[in-house]
Amino acid sequence: MRHPLTAGAVAAAIAAVASAPSVAATVDLTDASTTLSIAEKASTWMTYYFSYYDWTAEDGAWDQSIVQWHESGIYLNSILKYMKYSGDYSLVDFVSTSMYYATQDGGDLLFGCSGNCGGKWNDDIGWWALATMSGADLFGETSLISSSAGSSTTWFYVANFTLYEMLQDYDTVCGGGVYWSRDRTSTSTNLKYEKSAITNAQIIWLATRLYLFVGDTTYLNLATSFYTWFVANTTASNFMIYDGVYALSDTDCEVSGETWSYYYGIMAAYGAVLTNITGDSTYITNGMQYYDYWKNNFVNASGHFFEPWCASTSCKDPTGFNFPVYESLAVLYNALPSSTYESTQAEIKSLMATQGAYLIDHLECDQSTWLCVRTLDPVPSEYTYSNGTNPRDQLEILSFLNAMVSINGAPVASSTPTAAAVVATTSIKAGAYRAVAVSPLASAAFAAVASVLAIAAAVACVAL
Repeated sequence: MRHPLTAGAVAAAIAAVASAPSVAATVDLTDASTTLSIAEKASTWMTYYFSYYDWTAEDGAWDQSIVQWHESGIYLNSILKYMKYSGDYSLVDFVSTSMYYATQDGGDLLFGCSGNCGGKWNDDIGWWALATMSGADLFGETSLISSSAGSSTTWFYVANFTLYEMLQDYDTVCGGGVYWSRDRTSTSTNLKYEKSAITNAQIIWLATRLYLFVGDTTYLNLATSFYTWFVANTTASNFMIYDGVYALSDTDCEVSGETWSYYYGIMAAYGAVLTNITGDSTYITNGMQYYDYWKNNFVNASGHFFEPWCASTSCKDPTGFNFPVYESLAVLYNALPSSTYESTQAEIKSLMATQGAYLIDHLECDQSTWLCVRTLDPVPSEYTYSNGTNPRDQLEILSFLNAMVSINGAPVASSTPTAAAVVATTSIKAGAYRAVAVSPLASAAFAAVASVLAIAAAVACVAL
């Protein structure tokens, strides 16, 4: 039984790490048991970092002066992934309580809002949806988001319903795709017109996971149609991904010149996954070209993952882009057929191990406690505590370790949460659906999506 760390203990540990000399990694990051053991120690610090904030004031997210709302969804996903591999459910009440308040006990991350929803754009809710998908994977389709605060809807409901909400911002301008912002009345060009690469990559990611979870071909058809659109509309001939498409009209589809790492990992990984599902090699062929572009442009000469665009704009450190890269590389590693891609698998493991050694040094990890939080001086003006520390450091190492555990072949933990932690209903049958309040076919935009899906209406339905 692990116990919460006291603020005094944390302060002492941070001071010790800050004064210790930087030491390069001396651990074997390619060993499953080693990486899992480190992940357990690294996760212990979450008990401290997530202990002192107001759930209700932040809508279930962490202090947004330190961590942006969408990042909380990414971090919760990291903790759920850690639970999956470790069988350590000591943080289940924290995660479930956060989700309980994030959905206002109704399964809706937008709280019923439409249009401009307080800065919650489609990619923002997408990260939270992917976290609830991890909760569904971990606890089961019928398990409620249950915590000391109360019980609400199922993890599956939130993932499924959020996908439907994202699809509300689909139209056929520029061939399809979903808009980044939910505000179609904005006077800002990028808010009104941009169909961002990350939003549409998230839809592929989420829809594929939903298909693998329940086997409904609605999700598979959605994933494959969006993958095809993505390749045709957001991707250059050399497989550089444009950050977005400005859907001004069917004949005016401008692209953004920026490019960031996180969508490359998703498109590479789920290209391989979709080929495994469908047997169509087109997806893995495209996916490997995305991987090659990422490898050649987002890994520097020292083997460290980096964002070239950060040279000309202000970026956080860690940037926040690598969380999905780590997870996607693990998915890609496990999805690739070894008979054909053994050398690529070896390369992925080597790249990740090199990145891990860099992180341990860069984040000044104490290799006994696995506290990996620097004390920055001077203190950055944003997203950092006044004492120069930032929990983003600790979550970076935990996200990396989750992926490395998966790459190293650690089995999924067989233990399950206690009955007090997870409430499972007993009257649910897989495949039994009820319509949500607003039929998706009432929307002309969704009707356009429906034309390419066999049973699109099921996307906006939830298991009873």
